[in-house]
Amino acid sequence: MGRAHAVVDSAAGLVPFGHLGWGYRHRREFLRRAAEYAIDGLRCGQYVIYVADGTPRTLAAEADQLRGELAADVADGPIEVSVVSDFYEFVAGTDVVDPEASVRRRVEATERAISDGHTGFRAIVDATAVSRTPEQTEAFSVFEYLVDRQMVSLPVSALCAFDRAGSTTGSPAPVCMHPYVNSTAAFQLYATDDADLAASGEIDKHGSVPFTRDVRRIWRQTGRQHFEIDGTDLAVAEIDTLRVLDTVARDDGVEVTLRTTHPDVAAVAAAGGDLTHLRTVLTPGSVAQNRDVDLIAEVSHLRTKLANAPAIEQAKGMLMQAYGLTDDDAFCLLKVMSQQNNAKLRDVAGLLVERWRSDGPRPDRDAATDFLLQIQNLLG
Repeated sequence: MGRAHAVVDSAAGLVPFGHLGWGYRHRREFLRRAAEYAIDGLRCGQYVIYVADGTPRTLAAEADQLRGELAADVADGPIEVSVVSDFYEFVAGTDVVDPEASVRRRVEATERAISDGHTGFRAIVDATAVSRTPEQTEAFSVFEYLVDRQMVSLPVSALCAFDRAGSTTGSPAPVCMHPYVNSTAAFQLYATDDADLAASGEIDKHGSVPFTRDVRRIWRQTGRQHFEIDGTDLAVAEIDTLRVLDTVARDDGVEVTLRTTHPDVAAVAAAGGDLTHLRTVLTPGSVAQNRDVDLIAEVSHLRTKLANAPAIEQAKGMLMQAYGLTDDDAFCLLKVMSQQNNAKLRDVAGLLVERWRSDGPRPDRDAATDFLLQIQNLLG
């Protein structure tokens, strides 16, 4: 099965790790996505860092704004802050990221996070400042590919966000260089175990040139004479797309193999009998199924909603989950505990929620009963 990937409308639910590219138009949109991504990382015990352009003071203010969006259960979770210029390594005397050196730095940071007791490394990066010009975009796209290869096996992930108005020359931001993207990317390019590159999405006549440009950038970086693309979840609408790819492959002296499970893609390739440096291989079986990202995101949203609810509502939800109670029955149980112990209802609920988060039952009913008895003893 290929690596999980998807087009998403939220940064929530990519757990334990998910490399996400996000194009945004408004700063508040980015900060909402950043909060979603941070919440999941903090819940998983990961080292979380916020990276953006600016001064330490402006970034501290943004980080405070971000913390204000966190769910109650992780509101006090640590989020480190770094300016972009300190987070990456740069080609000497330029504002162009050095891809290889920057990847080494990220790997070292991940290893430190693990040794410090974290379960992984999660970065929230506004990468607009390092992808404005064509030279910057070229280098940063290579960095994205190289660091994504590390993410296949290391406990590290990142939300890489790009202001769609941030390019000074019209150079497109490398949103597509991620397995997870929002709708601003027409296709996705990312690392995989069993090919040089995986590609998914749909390539129409407007996407032929950018798709070929980005794929070519990767095979040039690898230096391979034979380059294999896992296109099992890639739809190609027109023969011209494959002809453009074939032409640049011929110019670079690279033999390209495109694996596909789509008979229509193989048929498009067969129709172009003049292809000399690109061949398609029809792989038997259906397109690999990814995990249901929408469902995972919904679970994350529900956890956040519950964590931000009043303590009584949280306590009722916990009892309903553990015992299969109705809303009214859960409330009655809380009332009984309150009356028997001469304690305020909100205090009973608050103690239950606080202890449940750390060592509450999951969702064994016998264990839940024992747990409620412990709360009873504490109240008594």
